[in-house]
Amino acid sequence: MNAADVAIEEIRAVCRAISAEYGHDVAKYLTALREVEKKYPDQIKRGQEILARRKAERAKYPSPISGDTLVMRERPKSENE
Repeated sequence: MNAADVAIEEIRAVCRAISAEYGHDVAKYLTALREVEKKYPDQIKRGQEILARRKAERAKYPSPISGDTLVMRERPKSENE
């Protein structure tokens, strides 16, 4: 097993442990996360600001992919289309 496999297994083990801690109930886990968020409002606010800046930066550079660029066709477009 290589280092990446070991890391992935460690991550999966932590995920299983967290899931078991909340009885494999996503609603309970999310409720607990919301309680933790209340303890760290400054970090939550800073994270929201970072995400807003990132979104604004991405808006400056729209994706070059538009329209039906990714549509697969039976045949290439002809000059008449």
